Amino acid sequence: MKSVPDLRILQAAFPGLKTLLFDMDGTLFDTEKYHTLALQSIGRDQKINPPLAPKQLHELMMGKADHLLFELIKDWPGFPEHWDVTAFVNEKNRYLLEILKKLDGATYLAPAMKSLLIEAQISGLQIGLVTSSEKVITTKLLQLTQLESYFSYVLTRDDSLKVKPDPWPYLTAMTHFKAQAEATLVFEDSLVGLEAAKGSGAHVIKAEWY
Repeated sequence: MKSVPDLRILQAAFPGLKTLLFDMDGTLFDTEKYHTLALQSIGRDQKINPPLAPKQLHELMMGKADHLLFELIKDWPGFPEHWDVTAFVNEKNRYLLEILKKLDGATYLAPAMKSLLIEAQISGLQIGLVTSSEKVITTKLLQLTQLESYFSYVLTRDDSLKVKPDPWPYLTAMTHFKAQAEATLVFEDSLVGLEAAKGSGAHVIKAEWY
């Protein structure tokens, strides 16, 4: 879908809709590019030489949890040998938080997205956030955009036994809400996220508005 939909359109397309589940980066927020920028900044400061062009690097990162990304890049020339996955994730999040602090939330949140959340909350729909980002990043983004009150359930990488493309995160959110697949709609943008969403059995919309 090329633009954030109006709730009435969704309710007409999916009769009986009761639950909305959102991916975060690239779906709720236009933030995928800042994850890439954080990794590029680490590469510059640590003198890591990625064997990929910037566009390929961005595509490699799309939708992937940081611990999976670590496995893909830990053997790149210049990657600090003393970094384990925890050190890498902490460093990437440190860079990312510095980037986010300099930005107005309106920079990466579409006004239509907030309107959809308002409409959904007023209509009594259950609203959840299911992300592969860590809790520290998720919490900061929701605070910066003042969206905390719209999500009655948030599942982050830190809460997950399995990550996308496994459907476990979405199935867990559906279990929390006691939501039936036919009454649940998931918004996702990345290939791994879409695979996870489809595996849950819920209705899925591919987010292409950012």
